[in-house]
Amino acid sequence: MKTLYKLKPGDIYAVHSGIYAGEMLVYISQTPQYYNFLAVPTMLNRNVPKESYDLAWNSDIIKYVDEAPKEILKVCLRQYTQNEKSNN
Repeated sequence: MKTLYKLKPGDIYAVHSGIYAGEMLVYISQTPQYYNFLAVPTMLNRNVPKESYDLAWNSDIIKYVDEAPKEILKVCLRQYTQNEKSNN
């Protein structure tokens, strides 16, 4: 099992396989059960159960790419919040 990378807002992960293959996930926040991401280019919120994230990380389904620049993170945070308000 790989060591989990400590997630911080703005971290970007590429999805390499599965239904969301091709999306980039920008980490936003977490709850006790979920990691919350904004998917790019779809601009949809993805609330990923922590167990699913761990499985995807350990199976190389997702891979760390880079940290988003501060201005991009601000846009992603605003979009995520707007999506939450509109029940996306």
